[in-house]
Amino acid sequence: MDALAVPEPLFTVAYNKRDITADLTPFLISLSWTADLDGDEADSMELTLEDSDGRWQGGWYPVKGDELQVHIGYRGALVPCGAFEIDEIGLDGPPAVVQIKALAAGVMKTLRTHKGHAYEGTTLGGVVREVAARHQLRVVGEIEDIPVRRITQAHEQDLKFLKRLAQEYGYAFNVRGDLLTFVPLEGLRASAAVTVLRPGDMARYGFRDKIKDTPASASVKYHDPKTKAVVAYELDAEGAVVPRASADSLKITSRAESPRQAKAKAGAALKRAQDQATVCSCTLWGTPGLVAGVNVALEGFGQLSGLYQVARSAHRIERSSGYATELELRRVKAGAAAVNRGQGGKLKVAALKDGKVVLQ
Repeated sequence: MDALAVPEPLFTVAYNKRDITADLTPFLISLSWTADLDGDEADSMELTLEDSDGRWQGGWYPVKGDELQVHIGYRGALVPCGAFEIDEIGLDGPPAVVQIKALAAGVMKTLRTHKGHAYEGTTLGGVVREVAARHQLRVVGEIEDIPVRRITQAHEQDLKFLKRLAQEYGYAFNVRGDLLTFVPLEGLRASAAVTVLRPGDMARYGFRDKIKDTPASASVKYHDPKTKAVVAYELDAEGAVVPRASADSLKITSRAESPRQAKAKAGAALKRAQDQATVCSCTLWGTPGLVAGVNVALEGFGQLSGLYQVARSAHRIERSSGYATELELRRVKAGAAAVNRGQGGKLKVAALKDGKVVLQ
């Protein structure tokens, strides 16, 4: 093959564990896989199919709740996107086009049912494990055993409840198949970059660098059982306790039960706000190793260079334009960053496994 030739993107699709790639390929207009680090949205898969002869409306009509397993990438570098359950089917025309939308398997069912429950005399890890046990999910990730006297889940979906806990305490949360991932964001932020991206690697990029809403400290209130007083607990950017709440401190509305809870909540809120100080949206040629949760080094962007975390990734294969990757990045460190590469300087495939980013 010519050195300048563009490699042909590949994908595989299994329907209820039966490979349908060959049957589906002639009708495929586009395939899109989206993953979100913060659990704001469940991982999703969308297939858009040409249906001029009506087979996708008739005998090939998919069944809601059935499973799709998808891989995407290139020959010798296919990345497993995971298992998805069909959630919605759409039909537009003319000409007739069918859309199949699916959510990460395990997210559709009882996790989205509203529930009221109180957790008492436990820990943060204990709460997460109790919710996971209700749904026969295996928890991956190291969760700090912060004591919890009482947390109330008031008519709230288990999915949204866990997302709220993850945000309050500084964790990345997601459900994929039978795995519930609850991973400290601080550990992911500290991971080395899996590759370097420069302006020439991108078809499009846009940065936003701001100072507004990026506080230098965060303040949480908690009840001191010894003094019977409500105390404001403030943490600065270096993790040190500040004696008094400052005017530019981020005030957190949820209260804490102890200094340990307050420190965890203040630290999580401060990092979450600071993560939004410098962000980048970019589009590049399809790169299967770039998924939500990994870090990349941006070089050649002057003062905006540095180590960035992939907060959201979207991989799309389109009949008309080929394979593209869209990323939402947030800077976690300014300046140069270490880079891990595969053999021959190629990007290694990266994924979350047992709570850690692994290069395959």
